[in-house]
Amino acid sequence: MQAVRLQLALRTLLDPFRPQWERVPEEVVPLMRTPLHLQPTRYIRATWADRPYGVVRAVQVRVAFSSSHIFFRLQWPDAQPNMDYGDGTVFPDAAAVLFPINGDAPLLTMGSPEAPVNAWYWRADLSRPQNLVAHGLGTVAEAEGPELWAHAIWRDGRWSLVLARALGEGGATAVTLVPGMVAKVAFAVWEGENQERAGIKSFSGIWRELEIGQGRG
Repeated sequence: MQAVRLQLALRTLLDPFRPQWERVPEEVVPLMRTPLHLQPTRYIRATWADRPYGVVRAVQVRVAFSSSHIFFRLQWPDAQPNMDYGDGTVFPDAAAVLFPINGDAPLLTMGSPEAPVNAWYWRADLSRPQNLVAHGLGTVAEAEGPELWAHAIWRDGRWSLVLARALGEGGATAVTLVPGMVAKVAFAVWEGENQERAGIKSFSGIWRELEIGQGRG
């Protein structure tokens, strides 16, 4: 996966329908459901044993960066947008970009005590995206990290989401991304109409290499 440099303002690239996004190569990333036997409680395993989940099977991804920020545009099909909890029978739609903070964190279990996973998490009912850290399934928590930006639009049966963060910032609970590096990245989507939340989701299964180039866009 290749991040392309575009010399554009933050507010410009946060718009998922800006024509400049067409200059960025797209990769269709297959998604799978998180394994049920790894879910952290017996209640979750029993509740979802006979129910379909992980219903979003692929996400279209483009990655761009400017002199100051990196941007991930995610698009996936969704016949009905879920912006909140409605009448209590649905959950808000959500998506995340995932990174190992140090080393090769196990993605299948959302990290380990020694190798956590950092998630840039967007949910349709939140005013701002969250910086999350997980040290294993059932351990996800909001953590300190650089400011995140997001802009999402539902149109014609699909979500288009851009998540962004400043380059060169990070720390113990947030991945650091800089031009010229090769990072590992993964993706996750929660279908609110199907009551997906927490560990019940679609995700990309393996870490993918992300090359953050240095050339001008």
